[in-house]
Amino acid sequence: MSGILVVERSTTLSHLLKRTLAAAALTPRSELAAYLDTVDHLRHSQELTQPYGMLIVGVPARPTRDCLALLDFLAGESQRSLPVLLMVHEQSADLDNWVRQRGKAAIVLWTQFSRIPAVLAQLEPRPEQLAAQPEAAAVPSQGIRILFVDDSQSVRLAYQQLLERQGYAVATAGTLGEAADKAAKETFDLAIVDYFLPDGNGDELCRSLSGLPGAPTLAVITGTYREDIIVKSLDAGAIECMFKNEAKELFLARVKTLSRQIQMQKSVEAERQRLDGILGSVGDGVYGVDQQGVITFINPTGLRLLGYSEEEQLIGKTAQGLIHQAAEEGDEGGESGLGQAYTAGNSLKGHETVFWRRDRTGMTVECSVLPLAIQNRRQGSVVVFRDISERKSADSLRWEMTHDKLTGLVNARHFTHQVAQELLRRREAGGYSAILYIDLDRFSAIVDAAGVPASERLLVEIATVLGKRLREHDVLARIEGDRLALMLSGVQLENLFPLADSYRELLHQCKYESGGVSRPITASIGVAVISRDTPSAEYVVEHARLACRTAKQRGRDQTEIYVGEHDARIAREIEAGWTERLRQAMEQERIVLLVQPIVPIAALPRTESAVVQRQGWRVNGSGTAGQEYLFEILIRMVGKDGQLISPGVFVPLAERVGMMPKLDLWVLNRLLRYLAGVRGVKAPVAFHVNLSNMTLADPDSLKLIEAAIRTSGVPARQLVFEITETSELTSLHSARKFISALKKLGCRFALDDFGTGFSSFTHLRHLPVDFVKVEGSFVQGMPGSELDRKMVGSITQLAQSLKLRVIGEHVDSFSTLEALRVSGADYAQGNYLGEPRPLRSVDFAALFPHG
Repeated sequence: MSGILVVERSTTLSHLLKRTLAAAALTPRSELAAYLDTVDHLRHSQELTQPYGMLIVGVPARPTRDCLALLDFLAGESQRSLPVLLMVHEQSADLDNWVRQRGKAAIVLWTQFSRIPAVLAQLEPRPEQLAAQPEAAAVPSQGIRILFVDDSQSVRLAYQQLLERQGYAVATAGTLGEAADKAAKETFDLAIVDYFLPDGNGDELCRSLSGLPGAPTLAVITGTYREDIIVKSLDAGAIECMFKNEAKELFLARVKTLSRQIQMQKSVEAERQRLDGILGSVGDGVYGVDQQGVITFINPTGLRLLGYSEEEQLIGKTAQGLIHQAAEEGDEGGESGLGQAYTAGNSLKGHETVFWRRDRTGMTVECSVLPLAIQNRRQGSVVVFRDISERKSADSLRWEMTHDKLTGLVNARHFTHQVAQELLRRREAGGYSAILYIDLDRFSAIVDAAGVPASERLLVEIATVLGKRLREHDVLARIEGDRLALMLSGVQLENLFPLADSYRELLHQCKYESGGVSRPITASIGVAVISRDTPSAEYVVEHARLACRTAKQRGRDQTEIYVGEHDARIAREIEAGWTERLRQAMEQERIVLLVQPIVPIAALPRTESAVVQRQGWRVNGSGTAGQEYLFEILIRMVGKDGQLISPGVFVPLAERVGMMPKLDLWVLNRLLRYLAGVRGVKAPVAFHVNLSNMTLADPDSLKLIEAAIRTSGVPARQLVFEITETSELTSLHSARKFISALKKLGCRFALDDFGTGFSSFTHLRHLPVDFVKVEGSFVQGMPGSELDRKMVGSITQLAQSLKLRVIGEHVDSFSTLEALRVSGADYAQGNYLGEPRPLRSVDFAALFPHG
């Protein structure tokens, strides 16, 4: 029975356990992070007759079902003899009762982790059994384990018996696959491999085995003497070739010679490991110098503390100047106190100074210098040092356990704890708070384009930008990877959407480089409300995550609020407030119409300098005529404070309260009223207007739209209605009927955000549209992504084969425009060509003076 098994989910706490055990000269044999895996692992170790001598289990603050299942397993008869130490965050009557009933178990609080070695000694009075041992079955007196591989069962049995009579432990296999599987699970000293096997040759197996950690010595045995077999086997790593027709005494003599070589290697390696173990088990850094201060050895802890990976990087070099200077602030020009001790052979104890790491950062250390004498002759000095800058206070250790190292934000576990505290405040004081679950869009593509270091710097920048907005009691956390969570304490429900969406807009300030172009990031945000009725912290965080997923499904760069069955009262308050706000915004003309150009690519020259700018838009070259120009109508709501509110905020709310048909009709009427007064535009133009799927399913809205177009006097061909691919169409039949009716008037239709879901092709097949707008993230990634270029090219070919025009969105650079041109797309739209501006500020007659 030997070795310690450590089970802890937290990397920080696991590191704390290992550091504490190392200080007591104990090293875990294995480490696991999942409780159910631990059950399987303990069963497997018993089957291999390799049980553990001690189990240390980190119990969560709120024990999970998996953790409770492990405790039930440990309470069973098969595990009663295994000593168990539970590491807990706080005392629990249930756990105390479990320890009393089970016996041979103890509990230690994390805040008292220094007691771990003493408690282990009480549980297991023979600490030598807790040292990590190789996981190998017991071996006979020869101490050599052999794997014999041959496809003949009789040959395997004969050689197995022959070798076992000589004191060798033998396992056999009949194929390459079986041998490789056994070698992966067990440790062998020698592998004797038949050359001709059913699923390959012996040299293939030799190559496979030689690549394993602790690879066995290899030998090939064959029934035929062939020089090509011998050469291939030796090239594959075998050091001996044997023959089945030679005398058994000769075979055994060769095996014995190989065994002596293996035992000699084991002996040398064991002595080296013993000496390395002595130095390696020391919790402090240790290095030796000769009388001139030249480094002669250094232990692994010293290498780690100083930031070196190999001892060869230090051995043979002078310690002063490399590791330490004359004083903490730098070299004073003379020999340092350590250097003087080296030369004179003096002792130093508790000497504080600065050691310099490999990256030339300083580390405050406490060191001692001990003269080294061999056979009464001075051979230099040994220096023992420890990093006293790592003597962390309880507060700093707690910070490390509750924060993300990269960004400095709180981690997921501590965030959930903070949310639980906020929930208690809401239950006592009433009111509302909110959780924002923030997931960066296409972050994996950002990593591929910018690299890991740049993407990590981007996360730090995001944390800084968002952190500047925090109020007292707000909490920002990094949940995992590119997912953040923000708790907003004390919010007004009527302002929740604008507030949450302002953080989405704020993230646009953060940029990354791709294809030589600086690009803003986008994020999808899910919002969940904390009230006195919220069941738990986990509940609200999970539902914020679900809302975020919905925002991504709507096309990314969106904000979505979650209102569940427990939140009916919250839903009523939000909906009532926004119904009135939307109604007032339309009555008071506080819905602003913006317009953005959709430019025919054929009208744009192939050199950037030749592109003509008019009114700040890049709309054409030196006068290409005959092209139809398109413009998309975008909307913003003007709040009572004059601040513009994006449609990502109020459109989902309008959909929730059933006001989208009214809003769509309001926008269309304002556009028709404007177009009826436009004169002198020589180029053919058309305007894209977004329609919600709620409007598409409403027969009354169809009648009102038809009547508005007929009475306006505006040519119906000037209207292109966009329907969004990312939203679920309630009825394809109703949508097709709606589209067909307006097409009879001369209107056209575009399928927006094409490519974001599998429903794209269903909509394309069943809906009679005229344009396809490729989802902007594909277009934006084209300059740096072959996959995005192929995706856009394929969509373009498919659409054009169906006689449809293709529009590429999010064109933010000339290189993106050229990539879109190469794909064969017809139109381009994006801020590079023209940012949205108020419709009434555009002089369309001056925009196209030549037609």
